[in-house]
Amino acid sequence: MPVFATAEELYICIGGLFERMKSQAQVQQELASLKLTVRFAYTKPEASVTLVARDGEGIIHCGECNEKPDVELAMTGDVAHHFWLGEVNVMGAITKRQIVPTGSLSKIMALTPLIKAGIQIYPQHYQKYIEKEK
Repeated sequence: MPVFATAEELYICIGGLFERMKSQAQVQQELASLKLTVRFAYTKPEASVTLVARDGEGIIHCGECNEKPDVELAMTGDVAHHFWLGEVNVMGAITKRQIVPTGSLSKIMALTPLIKAGIQIYPQHYQKYIEKEK
């Protein structure tokens, strides 16, 4: 059974993670230096979360977004869950096509500090999500 049965569940959990990340001082500093639109495109369930970073802030769109992404990372909802838990070897997942990146490698690498921040808080964030769902 997939971790997220519906797009709405994925948006609540992963979209909520991005919203939580925005409140962290470390992430705010990183967002201030980024001029980038990144889309996380998911299958199983079909969903997308887009981060638009410009003018020192990050705007999160869950679902359809008219912003053209500079970078896209495509994966299943289950891979996303394990990715944010820090359990995915990213290079291995790219090689196996479990994560499919599109866009400039340098722009993808610019996301590293944000991804590290997300990995630090996701386990606790996911646990709170699970407790709310019970």
